[in-house]
Amino acid sequence: MNLRKVSSLLTFMGFLWGAWGQSIATPLPSATETKLRAPVVGDADSVYHKHETLVNVQFSQVQLSQWAAGGQSSASLIAKVDQFWEYDGTDFGWDTEFHGAFGLLHRPDDQIILKTDDRIELATKLGRRLKDKGSLTALGSFRTQLAPGYATVNGLPDVNQVTSRLMAPGYLVLALGLDMKPTETTTIFVAPFTSKSTFVLDDSLSAQGLFGVLPGERARHEVGGYIRVGLKEQVTENVTYAVRLDLFSNYLEEPEAIDIFTDHVLTLKVNSWLSTTLGLTLIYDKDVELVLREPNPDIPGDLGDVGPGVQLKQILAVGLSLKFS
Repeated sequence: MNLRKVSSLLTFMGFLWGAWGQSIATPLPSATETKLRAPVVGDADSVYHKHETLVNVQFSQVQLSQWAAGGQSSASLIAKVDQFWEYDGTDFGWDTEFHGAFGLLHRPDDQIILKTDDRIELATKLGRRLKDKGSLTALGSFRTQLAPGYATVNGLPDVNQVTSRLMAPGYLVLALGLDMKPTETTTIFVAPFTSKSTFVLDDSLSAQGLFGVLPGERARHEVGGYIRVGLKEQVTENVTYAVRLDLFSNYLEEPEAIDIFTDHVLTLKVNSWLSTTLGLTLIYDKDVELVLREPNPDIPGDLGDVGPGVQLKQILAVGLSLKFS
């Protein structure tokens, strides 16, 4: 590990420990005291429990017949389920959330079915309150997908080139740190002790050494620091903005190359059952190699460029939106 990596590692660890130490050891001025997971007012047995389920179904269709400008008919469907459970007691808090999404696009002209969205994610955190200084919290987070993904050749999926499938990859994060709530709409989790595991449970994919695992291995384990920030703001009566940011740094290998996952969702409610959703997801993972530049057939021996890069997914949809609590 060279001097630059050591410096980056010490800087990131210093930030984590600084946030940890300030939250636990430094008293907050009473006039500007920040609400950090404030205990529920009531007797020792009083608890506060709530749950919420959001269901979104979006559909779009394009039908063309002898259309001079050209184009293809298509139909698409995206279904999403988001569930939240929150248990707030006097001494303990337990939050769990689940996110599932799946989308398909059908082109009848060439009988092609494309996957447009695929997500399975579960996260839970259990915290022991530290008076008004936040919660000492253990967090577990799991993320994968359901259906296979395929390489694209000339704009069409090649079913002979599988690039991902269920648990290939799968990500598991286990962390111990401090959970803070500086405002009613913001949460910050800082964890100096974190384990991140990447699973590739498909033999053909693991043999290629994809997603950072060694060729032939089915898992990779990292130790580092982790920060998770969440915000859900009611912008207006009918507009809600939610954002999540995850940062992870491997203490032992390239600590300056921080893995980033951020999710942004802007929801505009038309009425109690109809809404418009704009979603944006960005991912940077140094262990995931992407095709940054296709090979140039006009240049002999040109293999293109492959390496880590920014993954982006953007969805704009209008559809049915139901909320249960």
